Amino acid sequence: MDISNILNKAEKLASDQEKLEYLGHYIGEHIDSLSPKEFILLLTPLVDISYRLYQQHPSLETLGDYTVAITKLAEYLINDDQGWKAKPLLEKAQQLLDEQPEMEPYQQWRYDTWFQIGQCYYNNQRRQQAKQAFQKALAIATSIGIDIDDCHYMLDKIENPMLKYDPIEDSKEYLDVIDEVERKIYDQIKDEPRFMGFCFRYWTLKRTILLEYGIEWRSPAIMNPRVHFD
Repeated sequence: MDISNILNKAEKLASDQEKLEYLGHYIGEHIDSLSPKEFILLLTPLVDISYRLYQQHPSLETLGDYTVAITKLAEYLINDDQGWKAKPLLEKAQQLLDEQPEMEPYQQWRYDTWFQIGQCYYNNQRRQQAKQAFQKALAIATSIGIDIDDCHYMLDKIENPMLKYDPIEDSKEYLDVIDEVERKIYDQIKDEPRFMGFCFRYWTLKRTILLEYGIEWRSPAIMNPRVHFD
């Protein structure tokens, strides 16, 4: 079914709770067939709906629905090469974490949310932000006695990456401009087909734009000359 028809049908439902359940059910039923762009179309109103429900009926359940919607939308924006749009969403999730009490009923939610934030930052190649999020998740997991293997696994991936990357990616000068750079890249390539070897087109464009900001960046291909990329 066309996504616009799903959204129109949801909009006609009487209550926000019905809209939330309808859209959530549709996503769950079609999770393996939806593209990142389709996820974004469905999750964008879901964030607004879950926010209204949280404002109307503040509870751990509505807070959980809201933060899951936020981090899922961030995840699919990153998957669609729109990582700069994920930044304010992840910052909002962190603000919600800061606002909630560090009480036992909230600790599982706090762990889940920090871990989801960490995964988003990691997938968006913001390694230091990811490290901080996973460290927070690890501290919570340790304090409440839940499994810590996932946190250690992700932290190890950050500390011991399989591929080398340019250390400038962890610098403040790079992080201060990379969202704007990635937006410019997206504007130029959003309609281009993702053919074999497209990564080289992306990296060349990224290097060119970063040079405009006075940053000389080395691509994964340069950093890993023995690795074949396609």
